[in-house]
Amino acid sequence: MMAGSLRLRLALGGMIAVVVALAIAGVGLNLLFERHVRRGLVEDLDVYLRQLASGVNVADDGRLAVDRAPADPRFADPLSGLYWQAGDDAGQLLRSRSLWDSVLPLPIDDPAPGALHRHELQGPAGATLLVVERRVQLTAGTARQIRLAVAADMARITAAQRAFAADLAFALTVLAAVLGAAAWVQIGLGLRPLGRVRRALHFQH
Repeated sequence: MMAGSLRLRLALGGMIAVVVALAIAGVGLNLLFERHVRRGLVEDLDVYLRQLASGVNVADDGRLAVDRAPADPRFADPLSGLYWQAGDDAGQLLRSRSLWDSVLPLPIDDPAPGALHRHELQGPAGATLLVVERRVQLTAGTARQIRLAVAADMARITAAQRAFAADLAFALTVLAAVLGAAAWVQIGLGLRPLGRVRRALHFQH
């Protein structure tokens, strides 16, 4: 009875340690995955931002124009979750069709020309957007600062993180069961000598 009770207590303590360790690992892996997906999205948005920068110019009459918008068709689909915006110091503002009648509410910011800035803000339909922006300087008679921004709905990140968390939870549950079974067997093997000693002492008495 004592050996069985000891084995149960050791197994319980081992399982608690395993569960705590796997829970911490799960949280850490989920955070790493979220950072990886976010980094990938920022890289994609930066590509669109460079495409936008290569197509924006100031016409002879001083009006801001975008000759070549980023090629992704979602920029032309209203409220698609992918948006671009270009504005200058004179108050001119050009937007992708996907923004429909909305405007990206960029914060008061003054990034150095060429520097990439990132923001999270509320966009069309109350969606949370990840925004990357960069200032470029154009010359058309006089120097013109153009503020370019590209944004994506962060629902993509949230959906990917939830799917990963579900898969990870299943994998960690299986791993916890395997480790628990292995610990139970190992504890049993480790307590065998103690059982033999106990039986020998009982026989002598």
